[in-house]
Amino acid sequence: MTGAEVLDWVSDWARAPVLAQLVDAFGGHDTDDDVEARLRRLERFSERWDFRGGKERNLVDPTEFPPALTEQILSAAETLGLRGPNLPARAHYTEIVVLGGLVRACLARPRHAAMLLADGSVTSDGVIALGGFRPLRGDEIDLAARMIPDPVADEFEAMDAGVRAAFSPGSHVTEKREESDEVGRGWAVREYSSETGRPVRVVAAPSSSPGVRRANTADTYAWLARESGWVTPGDSLLLVTTDIYRPFQHADALRMLTLPHEIEVDVVGVQPGLVDERLAQPFRAHNYLQEIRSAIRSMRMLYEAASTANDRRVG
Repeated sequence: MTGAEVLDWVSDWARAPVLAQLVDAFGGHDTDDDVEARLRRLERFSERWDFRGGKERNLVDPTEFPPALTEQILSAAETLGLRGPNLPARAHYTEIVVLGGLVRACLARPRHAAMLLADGSVTSDGVIALGGFRPLRGDEIDLAARMIPDPVADEFEAMDAGVRAAFSPGSHVTEKREESDEVGRGWAVREYSSETGRPVRVVAAPSSSPGVRRANTADTYAWLARESGWVTPGDSLLLVTTDIYRPFQHADALRMLTLPHEIEVDVVGVQPGLVDERLAQPFRAHNYLQEIRSAIRSMRMLYEAASTANDRRVG
C-alpha cells in the first residue's frame, strides 16, 4: 500500500457515516473538516469512551447503555471493522505474525493461525508470535490455570504455551534473552524447529519507553522490522489478532511496517469462541467504544505519518 493509498484508506474509515452518527448519539456534532483535523477532533471527543483509564482491558468495570444505543454501537463496530472474522487477502505470506494479548488471545490466535496453514488457506515461510513481558492479571490467572498444563506468569509464557499447543513444534528449541528488573527493557526469543522446516518463533519485544511502560503493539512492530532480521522490504505479513482490535492494530502496522519499511501487511481478526468454545468472550458495547477510540488514535497517527511521507516524496 502506497502513502497515497494509506491516506485514502484512513479517510474512508474516518468519514464513515456510522462514526458520525455514533458521535451524534453521544451529544457531539459531526463537521466536514479535513481528515487530519477530523481525527484530532474525534480523538478528543472519544475521551469519554476511555473506560480503561490505564487499566488492563480485562480489569475494566462494565458500563451499561440503553438497548437502542447498545444496538447502534454494535452495528457501528461491525461497519468499522471491529466485529466478525475475515479471510486472508493472499495465498502466501513471508511470515504469519500472531499478535500477543491477554491469555485468551495467546491461546486462540496461534490456533487460528495453525488452522489457516493446515487447511491450505495460506502458506508461509515462518510463524512469529509477537508479544511482550506483561504479568497476568485478574481473570487471566484462572483461565491460564484451567487451559495451560504448566504454570505461566506472563504473556510471553502464555503465548509460548499457545504456540506449542497449536503447532506442536519439535523438541529442539533455541532461546536468547536479556532480562531486566526495569519494566519494558527485557526481551526474549524462542525458536522451535518443526517437521515442515518452517521456523516457529515466540518473542517478547522490548518497550520503546523502558522504565515507563511495557511494550505496546507499535513497539513490537518496530522491533520486528528493525531488530529481528527476519523481515525485509517487499516481504508480506499476515497479522492474526482478535476481531475487536483489528482496525487499530492494522493502522499501527501500516505506520510502523509499511510506510517506513515497505513491508506489506494484511490482518485477520478471529473470534476466540469460534476457535475453542471454552475461550468465548462476548464483548459488550463499552468494549467496542474503547476500541473505536483506539482505532481513532491509531488512524490519526497513521494519517499524520502518511501525510509527512507523501509530502517528502513530492518535495
